[in-house]
Amino acid sequence: MPFPVSRFVVGALALLFLAGGVLIASQRVSPSLSAEASAESAPPPVLAPVVQPIVANGIVAPVSHVDLRFAMPGTVREVLVREGDMVRAGDPLARLDTDELETRIAQARANLSAAQAHYELLMSAATPVDIQRAQAELTRAQARLREVSNAVTSHTRAAAQSRLDAARAALARLEAGPDPADVRALRAELRQAEADLQATRDRLSLEKTTLRLQMEQAANLLRERQTEYARIRDENQARSEPLTSDQRTREVTARLAMDNAEKALEQARVAYDAAVQAERTGIAATEARVDAIRARLERLLAGPAPDQLAAARAAVAQAEEDLARLQGEQRAAAIEAAQADVAIAEAELERLLAGARPAEAAMARARVEEAQATLEQAERALERAILRAPIAGIVAALNVKAGEIADPQIVAVRLADVRGWRIETTNLSELSVTRLHEGAPAIIRFNSLPDLEISGKVSGIRPLGTGREGDATLYTVIITPDHIDARLRWNMTAQVQITPDR
Repeated sequence: MPFPVSRFVVGALALLFLAGGVLIASQRVSPSLSAEASAESAPPPVLAPVVQPIVANGIVAPVSHVDLRFAMPGTVREVLVREGDMVRAGDPLARLDTDELETRIAQARANLSAAQAHYELLMSAATPVDIQRAQAELTRAQARLREVSNAVTSHTRAAAQSRLDAARAALARLEAGPDPADVRALRAELRQAEADLQATRDRLSLEKTTLRLQMEQAANLLRERQTEYARIRDENQARSEPLTSDQRTREVTARLAMDNAEKALEQARVAYDAAVQAERTGIAATEARVDAIRARLERLLAGPAPDQLAAARAAVAQAEEDLARLQGEQRAAAIEAAQADVAIAEAELERLLAGARPAEAAMARARVEEAQATLEQAERALERAILRAPIAGIVAALNVKAGEIADPQIVAVRLADVRGWRIETTNLSELSVTRLHEGAPAIIRFNSLPDLEISGKVSGIRPLGTGREGDATLYTVIITPDHIDARLRWNMTAQVQITPDR
């Protein structure tokens, strides 16, 4: 059995080799014929459609940004940042003038403290000291009632009438004008003061003139002594033989006389200056006395001043009121007021002995809560006066300055989170946006950085169109770069090439 199988296998292999040789020979002999036969027998190939990339313009934007406005108008006290500064979330950026707000907070805190103290006092049990104080107040009110009830006598009414008569007499004197005797006396005093002024001027002028002459005499004497000393000194210096004792004595005596003359001149000058000052001071004092007397005379001739008349009339009105209070309806009203004080003191004593009523406690507690709410409202207003960064980022734009009036409608600070960038298309039409999906690959190139090319992916497609170009609506597509370049800046122009679905 094995032998026949081996022969069959060998024969089959021989046939295969033969057929292969024939085929190879045929291809070598006529390769063109073989290619034509193959082309005629094979079906045409199916080519995959070419996917055209979508190209659009875009701008560079931070991954997030926020526009900040003041919540209230006011004067900007200080700006704490500059454009380009990095800030952390919660950092203050600018603040308004908060003097008035801080005053409100102080008042609210004081009102809260007062309300809390009143509530605690109302809820606490009355101490023996409080009860004694209330009893003393009741005793005082009762004494006042007795005093008012028993105070009106014939003597008190007569005294009140006398005060009224005196006030009316004083008012009548003022309204009648100045007393002629007073006018004559003041005019005589003025004439005497003017005479004293002239006498003072004459006396001081004479003293000054005398001292000036003495000063001039001292100056002349000094010049004589200086000339004498110079002559003797020059003669002694011109002698060739040694000076005698008498010659030296003469020179020393002349020098001493010159020195004494200098001192005498200085003393005369000091005395003259003192006389000049005394003249000024004495005349000024006398003139002031004359002016004062003249002013008194003018006031007297002008009649009473409006405030004097008002004070005199007020004194008459007060005296009339005092007299009326001691009689008739006003006396009855005073007694009623004293009785009311007694009733109030009795009620306060009863309250302390009985403790706080529920309604009073509830009202006091409500006042505490109202004061607390007012304080919280004032604190919130103070916090709104400070513009804080809600995110960490860079100050991209700053539109406020210290001293300006903040407008809540205007963006004061724009913050940008530049830890990452994204590209937002500006001219992508509705015909192209339907072919895109999130995750589609993109190539980003930048007009200002021609050497920079960054790959990225579509990370978002905004559902609302942003504008129109011709008959087509434009949509914004957001592309996130795969990596960040330090040279990128906000609003740089870019071109994106997005590969859509097949």
